[in-house]
Amino acid sequence: MRRSPRHAAVAVASGVALMVVLGGCGQVEEVDDPVVAVAFGEFLHWSELRQVVPVEAEGADSTAMAQRYINNWLREHALLHQAEQNLAGEQKDFDDQLQEYRKELLIYAYEEALVRQKLDTAVTEQEILDHYSANSPDLELKSGILRVRWSKVKEDDRRTLERLKGNFLSGDVERMREFEVWLAERGIPIMDRSTQWIGIEELREQVPLPPEQLSTTPAGGGRLFIKDGYDAFFVDILEHRPQGGPSPLELVRNDIRSIIINQRKLRFVERMREDIYREALERQDIRIL
Repeated sequence: MRRSPRHAAVAVASGVALMVVLGGCGQVEEVDDPVVAVAFGEFLHWSELRQVVPVEAEGADSTAMAQRYINNWLREHALLHQAEQNLAGEQKDFDDQLQEYRKELLIYAYEEALVRQKLDTAVTEQEILDHYSANSPDLELKSGILRVRWSKVKEDDRRTLERLKGNFLSGDVERMREFEVWLAERGIPIMDRSTQWIGIEELREQVPLPPEQLSTTPAGGGRLFIKDGYDAFFVDILEHRPQGGPSPLELVRNDIRSIIINQRKLRFVERMREDIYREALERQDIRIL
């Protein structure tokens, strides 16, 4: 079968590469830098191949690694050549785009290095409080949250359940202690989210919380008894923040800190750019002709 010039170039290059590889990856004289593969006028030299084959590799391993690299190199160049031959001039002319990208990358890398060296990232509590007060409309809750404690009880005896319900809802300290002792004696845990906020939807995954009951619960909290089939839920809401209300400071503290630092960074970069421009003008390194 007659080969095309392109296939011939690839085939010959593979043959040359194979002979060099079989000669031993670790035993090549450094007098020369022979070509081990060629594809459409582009050359792969032994020095390049040696960089990807570890010195400690021997025998069949080094041969296989070298041949794999050569084959990949040939495939890539065959594909690149085909693309260059078939794409219109304007489609393959990426020089301007690459130059623009290089400029942007250099500037970005320089600015980031300068920011890391010189930007003050310490944020005081007062700065956080000031930002929180000044931007409260932007810090509204996207969904309701709670601080809450709850227990789930399975109890068939109606009178026992009524007594538990009465103790829990009474608000009396002694009766509440009696309720908690009853739970402890039976190994029933109290799920405590009193010091951490929990989203209403997250709580509903564990407690069948009716929306109408929650809507009548004051912001300062309240207690709910919920019967759901064989289960009874005792829910002690310590604090309730509805959707659209202000976010608690502890929830947005880290976000505020990031915002403050980012604002500083923008101002720092803007000043730095202006200083560089002004100094270049003063030195007459740049000028309008």
